Amino acid sequence: MELLLLLTVLLFAHAVTYLAWAAAVRRRQSRCYLLDYVCYKPSDDRKVTTEMAGALIERNPRLGLSEYRFLLRVIVGSGIGEETYSPRNIVDSREDAPTHQDAVEEMDAFIDDAIADLFGKSGGLIKPRDVDVLVVNVSMFSPAPSIASRIVRRYGMREDVAAYNLSGMGCSAGLVSLDLARNALRTRRNATALVVSTESIAPNWYPGTDKSMMLGNMLFRRSLGLDDGDVEPARMTLHRWGNTSASSLWYVLSYMEAKGRLRRGDRVLMVTFGSGFKCNSCMWEVKGDMADKGAWADCVDDYPPANTANPYMDKFGWLNDVEGDTVML
Repeated sequence: MELLLLLTVLLFAHAVTYLAWAAAVRRRQSRCYLLDYVCYKPSDDRKVTTEMAGALIERNPRLGLSEYRFLLRVIVGSGIGEETYSPRNIVDSREDAPTHQDAVEEMDAFIDDAIADLFGKSGGLIKPRDVDVLVVNVSMFSPAPSIASRIVRRYGMREDVAAYNLSGMGCSAGLVSLDLARNALRTRRNATALVVSTESIAPNWYPGTDKSMMLGNMLFRRSLGLDDGDVEPARMTLHRWGNTSASSLWYVLSYMEAKGRLRRGDRVLMVTFGSGFKCNSCMWEVKGDMADKGAWADCVDDYPPANTANPYMDKFGWLNDVEGDTVML
């Protein structure tokens, strides 16, 4: 009887140990680690000031005084600074007649720079052929072959890489892509995923007179009852980089890292809103102190500026003295 009891206890202990081990393995395999990331910084010859934006509006023959006043008021009061960027075709005054090649070249500039920089930061530890899963999100440009296919070919990734190309997900696509990558990694052991979040502006500038469509050329801030400190990273990202759509969350994260605000043990909640209406969120736990200034390296010490008012407010101040169109900022 005692022997039977002993065997029962041993079998029970073995079962409990196995279940604990299995649970630990499942938990470890379900974890998703962010190894590194890069935010794209376009060349300086693509910067657009408020004065240049005003010239862009002025050269549109479709706009009357009402539309001209409306757009300038949006630009001046939106919180966007003087060092944001635009696609090459808009800088070259070809926004009215964009071509497929304009959109392709806009994507290629990003692909050639940011992704190469990301692999370079690994110091050779992670190479393109080490990538098992590739997820790309571009809402408003869906060419054939896809952007994901262009990246696979450009970097010589393996033929069996699991490549996903997401379109039409809007500004919340960044976290949708992360979730897709995490789920794909769950079916693979010790796998590596590359997530690419970007947007195509070159063929999507709206030159018409419908004011609801004009707002798509800009970005507005939602009020969530947060204080100035809470929204500082998002506001400074808007001020420095403008509307970066689905990739905004990485510029915000980079700002926090550049400011030295991410320390081991911190938890970061990412929340994104997009068309649909969609709202997505995820939680990261910081496993080590982060101090890479990334794309903010040459300007983060100047942020936050003492005053984010547009420097051309005085020049275009007359816009607010004219009754007529209104817009919520």
